[in-house]
Amino acid sequence: MEKKTIGAFIAALRKANGMTQKDLAEKLNVSDKTVSRWERNDGAPDLSVIPVIAEIFGVTCDELLRGERRPVEERAESTEAETTAKGEKQKQRLLKSSLSQYRTRTYISMGISVVGMIAVLIGNLAFLKAVLGFLLGAVFFAVSVMCQAIFINRAFNSVEDAEINTDDILKYKYDVIMLGEKSFGLNAVFTGFASPLVMMDAYVGVSADNMLIFGVIGVVIALAVYSVVCFYINGKLLKNRVCRPDAETEEKYFYNRNLKLNIVSNMAIILVFTMVVHFIGSAYWWSASALAGGTVFNDYESFIAYMEQDVPYPGYTGADTEVQEVEPPAYYNADGEEITEEEAKTEQLYDINHNVVCEYVRRNHAVTQISYESKEGDILPIRVRTYDDLRQTNAKGNMINVCFFGVYVVEITAAFIIYFRKRAR
Repeated sequence: MEKKTIGAFIAALRKANGMTQKDLAEKLNVSDKTVSRWERNDGAPDLSVIPVIAEIFGVTCDELLRGERRPVEERAESTEAETTAKGEKQKQRLLKSSLSQYRTRTYISMGISVVGMIAVLIGNLAFLKAVLGFLLGAVFFAVSVMCQAIFINRAFNSVEDAEINTDDILKYKYDVIMLGEKSFGLNAVFTGFASPLVMMDAYVGVSADNMLIFGVIGVVIALAVYSVVCFYINGKLLKNRVCRPDAETEEKYFYNRNLKLNIVSNMAIILVFTMVVHFIGSAYWWSASALAGGTVFNDYESFIAYMEQDVPYPGYTGADTEVQEVEPPAYYNADGEEITEEEAKTEQLYDINHNVVCEYVRRNHAVTQISYESKEGDILPIRVRTYDDLRQTNAKGNMINVCFFGVYVVEITAAFIIYFRKRAR
């Protein structure tokens, strides 16, 4: 049928329904000039708009394309079949067209995020101002999020009055939301990567290697938070029928959702148990006092001989490049009386009754800790720890902590592996 027949038929239907060109244009989300061109036979509606016009005027797509109403008897027999065969096909074309336009807009939103990440790098690495880089990026990230929210709302409104099957609308909304979450997720990743910069000095930059290290940590935290938020929001949207995928996808979603809950619950219990063991062990089993080691003396003579060895402080060689004559220092007691150096360096150990049980001249400067239990008339055994002992203790403690952090990583990795092996694909 010629285009002019369609235009004339649209004009007749519009007038019969008491509508102006502007009224029809608003329903079709086009301009009144476009409707005028159709009715003047200067153009024809796009195929994606045909089913919408047909729904507005209560005619079939075939009648609209033919430019005339069919006889009542014939219409009664064929209306349902034609609507199913052609009208539904055109509605699907409308959904696909709207989704395609929305996908293009989403890519624009993602592009804004990428520009924001470039601004972060330029502000920090080129201008050496970490906070400035973060603020520049934050502006672009915020614009990207607002644009994406507008695009989602526009995508929903584009099919609101199309009178499309409810299941198709819900699936369309599901696709829109899932694509929008990818855009929001990209912003979460970039924001997490840039967030450590805000904690730095406003007038300095962060080196590329440090930015990468702290940025990766920020990304992991941001993704963890974003995943939890999406998990609960998506569950609410599906349960409240705000959106809905096809039956097969929905079944897989809820299966995977329950699998995630079970794995996360079990992983949380295992992690808490590991953390408790780590905490108790650090406080008691491999604490600094338990790992320190050192030398134990069971008699005072050997302890005194050890402490009176002439050992300099660690790292001091005792060799001077230039020997200068200096006057020996003077030492005084609490009453202001001058005493000898040996008397000044004499140390005493006391029992529980504050009686002196051991006395020695401290010359072994490698010793950093002396521990014992005060008893009546006795403090043996005495444990002595040097700086080397403490360094070894710290190395052991750090190694144990690294092992535990490795266990945490293994537990979390195992949870991910179990999920990806058992999830429905």
